[in-house]
Amino acid sequence: MTVVSDWEAFGGDLTEALREVSDRVFLVVFSRAEPRVFVQFAGGEHELHAEAGSPAADPGPLAAAGWAPPTGDAPPNWACTLPLPALTVEYAALSARCVVALRDVHGLPGPDELVYRAWRDAEWPSDAAPAAGRDRGEHPLVLSWLGIPPAAG
Repeated sequence: MTVVSDWEAFGGDLTEALREVSDRVFLVVFSRAEPRVFVQFAGGEHELHAEAGSPAADPGPLAAAGWAPPTGDAPPNWACTLPLPALTVEYAALSARCVVALRDVHGLPGPDELVYRAWRDAEWPSDAAPAAGRDRGEHPLVLSWLGIPPAAG
């Protein structure tokens, strides 16, 4: 019998949740006790952009997991981008990078330390979607399958 760790279960849940981070959807997963410990995602039409909070300690595991270091004037976060559409194995690889950032780099003992915020921005008016018929977005966006609670407030 295989025993699945809490982090493995969270990684699987995150893999499934990332499939729903589509165009105009944003997801931030962070430590309840230390909000500067986070991974965040911005869904676009053709890509899923991910960032991990920059660690105070050794960033070596982030680089080894496939995160790109901060550059230039960008926020001091490590980043990676997943072209869409993506395969399940690609979502799983991104999820594994996030577990490395949260568990191995930032030292969180388990995913029970995590909460999330998610939302979908409103659609901008255009000829194709006039103001009256456009998507107004959703805030907060509930991701119950993520397996962690939404942040309070």
